[in-house]
Amino acid sequence: MTDDLLGTSDLDKAAEPGGFWLSASYLLWPNSKINPTSRARQSPEERRQQIRAWRSPQAASRLLGVPCAYCGREACDWYGKVDIPLGSSVSYRNTTAPGHQGTPLCYPCVACLWAFPYGARLSRGRAAAIHSWDDAFLARATAAAVVRTRREALVPPAPKGAKPGAYEREHAVLEAVRGYVPRLTAPVELIVLSNSNKEQLLATQEMSQPVAVWLRSTVRRTEIARGYPALVATQATSKVPGEAFLAKRLFAQSGGVLVVAVANLLSRTAAAHGEIPPEVEVLGPILDSYCKEVLAMDEKDVERIRELAVRLAALLSQDTRPGPFRDFIRANSKGGNLHGWFRSKAVEWLLFPRPKDTDPVLLPVRDYRLLFEDERSWAWRRLLTFAVLEALAQAGWQPKGSTEEMSELKDDLAASAASDTDTNEG
Repeated sequence: MTDDLLGTSDLDKAAEPGGFWLSASYLLWPNSKINPTSRARQSPEERRQQIRAWRSPQAASRLLGVPCAYCGREACDWYGKVDIPLGSSVSYRNTTAPGHQGTPLCYPCVACLWAFPYGARLSRGRAAAIHSWDDAFLARATAAAVVRTRREALVPPAPKGAKPGAYEREHAVLEAVRGYVPRLTAPVELIVLSNSNKEQLLATQEMSQPVAVWLRSTVRRTEIARGYPALVATQATSKVPGEAFLAKRLFAQSGGVLVVAVANLLSRTAAAHGEIPPEVEVLGPILDSYCKEVLAMDEKDVERIRELAVRLAALLSQDTRPGPFRDFIRANSKGGNLHGWFRSKAVEWLLFPRPKDTDPVLLPVRDYRLLFEDERSWAWRRLLTFAVLEALAQAGWQPKGSTEEMSELKDDLAASAASDTDTNEG
């Protein structure tokens, strides 16, 4: 690690080739021996002497007579912000115990702090690290980060103005989880920090264990894996790739994945003038698993919604005109009167011929409670919309009508999709 810092001694600026660790030093070790305010006036040899003095292994032989704040071994020196990310400066005596000149650390512990950036992703003035209490996963993620960081340290810096990928940090966690073979036994955290003098920052996000376990299934369970590309496609926007936005939502807004997927299908159905996209069928198993394993929707309740969707599809498919289908989409959108729609359709369900072995009641009480009284009623209603699209596609139903009717259907589908998308973007 010291050799990496010494390699910057001949450079005038961090932006020069080979300046990776000089650039990183402003983020991690402000006011340290590698980047003093007098650096421009120092010769390369003076810079090397200062760096060697800072990182000297001779500190390992010093003993303060007080325990290390981290591990309890006898400390070798006092340390502060220069060596401890987000630590207090040794100049502030009110942050330390009486008689202490900073935080006492032993040499192995301070060396681990110096090693921290190797296990993180350094970009845009911040360090991003993946953490988990699943030690085996953490070991693999950290080892991969070390390889990547040492490789990036060898390449020229990105040109000024180059934009990073959207949600690249969250996306990196998604890739690490999907690439991990054993079962995860703990949540996965994304830790982002800056120790620079310009910005002190510590931000954490957590990917819950159920989300991480489900994400691994998108590689290892055949039916789920088949639907993963289609699900990723539903999460994309004109500016953000689908997998990057999926990663962001899996951290901060897991319920939005279902809502946005349905909104995307409605938008595509609108663009195709009412023709339901063929991907709806391959999406069925992966959305089904997502609802049960991530959103913790009860399996029996999910099946009830699917059975309700089959009844609704049977009712809607009796008429090839787009009007009945459009009315359902409008009623099951934000601001729509789904309760009133069911009240009127319940009569039709009783009067018109019904498929054999179907419930004579269109909306049983338990289904009603899911759609209108459950704390996640909106998620159940979006699942119902998807399940109806899926059932209609399986039945081969396609709307047929006048130009005006098809135009109205397209507008209502697009409006419903836009309402959901606007709520779940950003």
